[in-house]
Amino acid sequence: RYPIKGSDGEYITVATTRPETMLGDTAIAVHPEDERFASLVGKFAVLPLVGREIPIVADEYVDREFGTGCVKITPCHDPNDFEVGKRHNLEMITVFDKDAKINENGGKYRGLDRFEARKQIVADLDAGGYLVKIEPCTHNVGHCYRCGTVLEPVASRQWFVKMKPLAEPAIACVKSGETKFVPERFTKQYMNWMENIRDWCISRQRTWGVPIPAFYCKKCGTYHITDATIKAVSALFRKEGSDAWYKYDAEQIIPAGEVCEKCGASEWTKDTDIMDVWFDSGSTHAAVLEERPELHFPADMYMEGGDQFRGWFQSSLLTSVASKGCAPYKSVLCHGWVVDEQGKQMHKSAGNGVEPSEIIKDYGADIIRLWVASSDYTVDVR
Repeated sequence: RYPIKGSDGEYITVATTRPETMLGDTAIAVHPEDERFASLVGKFAVLPLVGREIPIVADEYVDREFGTGCVKITPCHDPNDFEVGKRHNLEMITVFDKDAKINENGGKYRGLDRFEARKQIVADLDAGGYLVKIEPCTHNVGHCYRCGTVLEPVASRQWFVKMKPLAEPAIACVKSGETKFVPERFTKQYMNWMENIRDWCISRQRTWGVPIPAFYCKKCGTYHITDATIKAVSALFRKEGSDAWYKYDAEQIIPAGEVCEKCGASEWTKDTDIMDVWFDSGSTHAAVLEERPELHFPADMYMEGGDQFRGWFQSSLLTSVASKGCAPYKSVLCHGWVVDEQGKQMHKSAGNGVEPSEIIKDYGADIIRLWVASSDYTVDVR
């Protein structure tokens, strides 16, 4: 129960499977056509255990038939809540650190592991008279496929590329016939993806990859990217490769005389993020064709799995049109993939692959060749 501010015992009830995220609630949402709660829209509820006043907003995201019809909104820890938060200009409060422990925004629960915090918060809600009931339920929770850890959504600062200006000329290439899809039916899938494209998050928090060549002022934290820094980084990468980014301090890369446009300081730190592999590899086609004069640009054909519309062929088409003014290939052959007896795509992480050498040992290589050659590439393309 979330008490209604200024009322005499009135409250609004929400259901959640993640009580620990209540610490980051910044609103409660109800459906705009739900008459049960129409009188509450625009009022404020008081967040239990925290005391923060949060608005009650109307949003069509809410399913009136699910749960209580009221949804707690935690913008920093749920992707759907994040979109609601943007629509209603809600406060963004992160309550987990990188180890999934409660951070400084969690008050007395700071330092607790998320699951320990869950137990303690439920106990405190019960003791305070806020807990209505507990029910067992089955729902989908994302897990790491390697170690089985429950994944925790969290909002963070990232680098994005605005996609609409890139998508429009890439769409025109296909509509004009400059680039064709084989089978032709994949044109519709491509158009659906590109016409509904969203801005692209190109930054990743991993230890290896092509670095994002951005700098930050050590004094005020403002990011610093100018024509001079771009030229300096490009020259470094051409001379020594992108690994050179890790060999030098920021001051050794940034041209002398560069100062922060906000505070005037001249001490820098490098961005620690790397580029999304889909993004940086989008330029591979251009690099290969430019270094091989015997090859022609654009290429005649590009082969890609039918599941890669979010992948390399799309990124290479987008970057080529943007940088060269034309598509990097004349046609795209969309093929299927190898599946197991359940129709699931074979890959290492699923552990359902086949070791070709074992089949060759028992039956010879010709049966493998026959199998591949006879496979219909239009089958099993989801």
